[in-house]
Amino acid sequence: MSKSAAPAAPWQQEERKIYLRDIFFLILIVILSILVSEQWLLAEDASPVDRIFTYLLLFIPVGTLNLIAHYYYRNRRIRQTGNLRSSLRYRLSLAFMLIALIPSIPIFLISANNVEVVTESLFNVEVADAMDSANATISYYEREIAGRFYEDLVNASPSLAKLSTDPRRDIERTFEKQVLIPGRDFAGVFANGEFRFASTDIFSDQKLPIFLEQTEEFGYKAPFAAATLRGSDYIFYRFPAKLQEGGRGRPATDAFVILGRKLHPGLEDHMRNYQRVYESFRDEGFWKQEVPGTLRLGLALLYIFMVCAALVISLIIARQISLPIVSLAAATRAVTDGDLDTRLELRASGELGILIESFNQMTQELRSLRERLLHSQRLAAWQEVARRLAHEIKNPLTPIQLSADRMIRRLDHPEKGHLHEVVRSGCRTIIQQVEVLKELVHEFANFARLPKARMQTGSLDAIVSEAVNGFQAVVPGIPIEMHLAGNLPEIPLDKTIIIGMTNNLVKNGVEAIASQPADQRRHPPRVVLSTALVRQGIRKFVRLRVEDTGPGIDEGLEDRVFEPYFTTKGRAGSGLGLSLVERAALEHDARLQVGHSPLGGAEFTILFRIQEAPRRQRIL
Repeated sequence: MSKSAAPAAPWQQEERKIYLRDIFFLILIVILSILVSEQWLLAEDASPVDRIFTYLLLFIPVGTLNLIAHYYYRNRRIRQTGNLRSSLRYRLSLAFMLIALIPSIPIFLISANNVEVVTESLFNVEVADAMDSANATISYYEREIAGRFYEDLVNASPSLAKLSTDPRRDIERTFEKQVLIPGRDFAGVFANGEFRFASTDIFSDQKLPIFLEQTEEFGYKAPFAAATLRGSDYIFYRFPAKLQEGGRGRPATDAFVILGRKLHPGLEDHMRNYQRVYESFRDEGFWKQEVPGTLRLGLALLYIFMVCAALVISLIIARQISLPIVSLAAATRAVTDGDLDTRLELRASGELGILIESFNQMTQELRSLRERLLHSQRLAAWQEVARRLAHEIKNPLTPIQLSADRMIRRLDHPEKGHLHEVVRSGCRTIIQQVEVLKELVHEFANFARLPKARMQTGSLDAIVSEAVNGFQAVVPGIPIEMHLAGNLPEIPLDKTIIIGMTNNLVKNGVEAIASQPADQRRHPPRVVLSTALVRQGIRKFVRLRVEDTGPGIDEGLEDRVFEPYFTTKGRAGSGLGLSLVERAALEHDARLQVGHSPLGGAEFTILFRIQEAPRRQRIL
């Protein structure tokens, strides 16, 4: 199955749900921080900077506590359930916040509080004096231009006091020697609310009556009046005149001659920029409130962006680190369950990549070693069985051979008498030994042809109780006690095999107690069976334990008691009972352990695995 087509494992699906749940909690904390701040901590007229800072002041500690709570809760759930969950990413995200975000809070506070200091240092008294000096210099320069222009107009004004019906010609003739510069100077005649002549259209979008009322005294005497047109960078002079309209004999019309000159030809944009900066600079509210407020807001927005980016990056990095580790843990569990075909189909760099590659190589080597080990074990087991079977068969063959030889010798010498008795005795011996051989062959056949387990979900307590109830009737004098849990989960079991396994263990305990002399017993004779739900590491098991008060197992023999035909009972035992118990445990994928019981005898423990989810061939 390809990586893209392989379905996600149950733990991976649960991990995604937890990841989405963490994002939901994060969004919920953000909303909660905003609502609490607006409801109880902030005034109605609070600035945007104060609002953002208050939000962060709540979000960072609450978010940190959220990560700590999730971390301890997830570890507790892992210990309780044994399910694979990632708690590492909480630790990584928490460390990222503690290292990156929390130290930046005082930096943000110091920066925000020092904005006014920085602003005042940039626009201090020296800068203000320089701006005032520049403005005075410009004003002096403008007055010089205005004064020279005024002198020219004073000389020309008598000639323009009375204008003909062609005022343009009168103006051009008057300034024949002092020509108005096109593009720089302005000349016009205004009468009856409209221009009768204008050299340019700079007044086309202006209200001239307002301009005529706005006069600036430059220290010059009437009838001249000066004014500036905002945005045009002109100095204008106006003086009254009479405009002759229509034919002669008609009264002249009152008019104004307006003459203007650019103060900063070619520098208009620079002067407008300077004037805008100078006006804003002289506005103390702008520099002491608006500029610092804007800077603080910029810092706050930058800090929010940094916090959000840090959280997102920490979650991504933590997930990239924790996912391979949890995948490796899942693969390790699968290997523990016996699935040596498990592979990690993950691409990672650095130490994690080396670890994943090493794990895949390890499982490959384990598969190869398991095959060789199973082959060697099968070969060794059959060799041991053949050796022991040959040994056991040789014992009955000796009396058979001796009996046959005795009968042949008596047939060769009938004169010695008692022929019938010798033949009859020899036949009885041969028949008895043949029965022994048949029993040996029957036991060997049963061991070799043990049926494959047929699993059905059931309760171990019920099966053990049934096995012991049927066994107690045939074991007089040795009580068999049961301590059953009663609340065990149902697991896949083969009832017939479990009953046989229980009977073998009980029989082994009864025979061990019976073989011990009464004067050497330290405890009253009894066999105790108990069941329980136990945990080993992160795995859950249903445990069956069988104990007795017999002599126990000698040190060094614990690893051999499950070998076929190995027995410590001499000719009283076949050596196959515990071998059948081991095979039954293997059929149920259970763990079989042997040790010394607190009762004084042997203790056999079988741990049946509780399967939480089906195993998969690949861990993605």
